[in-house]
Amino acid sequence: MVHPAAIHPLTPGSPAYAALKVGAIGSIVALRFALTRRSRHQERAAPAEQTAVEPPAERQRSSHPVSRKKKKRRRRG
Repeated sequence: MVHPAAIHPLTPGSPAYAALKVGAIGSIVALRFALTRRSRHQERAAPAEQTAVEPPAERQRSSHPVSRKKKKRRRRG
């Protein structure tokens, strides 16, 4: 009698089926691990963002970078 896995490679009991099943379970575990870490990281970052919502003080606008270069050239020459 021929083993059923010899007829089709994805029949339960074949090495290819076992490898695919292990790979699928491993990828699900890895995905769950990654999503758990991501959600934990976002929870830690959320309180920090809420405390940093202070109205910005009146800041002086920086001059245009090209203008700075022109000033330096004029001072040298």
